[in-house]
Amino acid sequence: MSAANFNMRTRALLILVASWLPAAGLTLGLAQAPATNAPLTAETFRLGPQDKLSYHVEDDPAKAAEPDVVVVNALGNAAFRVTRGADLSINLNVAGKTLAEVREELKKKLDADYYQDAKVRLDLKETTPRFSQVLFIGKGTRGNVLQLPANEEKRIFEAVFQVGVNEWANLKKVKLIRVDPVTQKTETKVIDLEEIKKGNRANNIILQNGDIIDVPERFFNLTD
Repeated sequence: MSAANFNMRTRALLILVASWLPAAGLTLGLAQAPATNAPLTAETFRLGPQDKLSYHVEDDPAKAAEPDVVVVNALGNAAFRVTRGADLSINLNVAGKTLAEVREELKKKLDADYYQDAKVRLDLKETTPRFSQVLFIGKGTRGNVLQLPANEEKRIFEAVFQVGVNEWANLKKVKLIRVDPVTQKTETKVIDLEEIKKGNRANNIILQNGDIIDVPERFFNLTD
């Protein structure tokens, strides 16, 4: 398949899965996650719409008995009050981020304008189940759509073999296609599943809602 035809096909498929993205807590880019099978915790959970957070700044001069409850809206944004004594908030897009990432970003903004070394308390109060899917394409796969388990990591190696591949699948050139829900830019990464099978799990990437996995078939030269 030519590069032009592949790009046209990819754009068409991205339109089909675009409806999945607004409800998803996608992280951006194709960061390589540590090769562990540890279950998700409150600290590794990635935030999304309707999740509820418990938040307060220990240095806030306006004290209160209970922390604020912050709800992530449908666009993945959350408003954090600078102080309980004023109607002033810092708005962040938290979709796809962990609590640690949000804490760090929030602390930087608080320290920049309002506090000196703010002590931010941010905890996960309540989560909302989200429906996440990955689309499989290519002649080497037996699958079509795979539903991702809620609050549990699913990596590309395990997912490809869960949906199934045929005997001609080229596992050395599996493509992971991911779209940035904010910029709509597309990133494609070629992953060698044979290397992962041998134990090199650095590229065994955690899948996200809306990912497209292209499993091609091996090319055979029939003229020899």
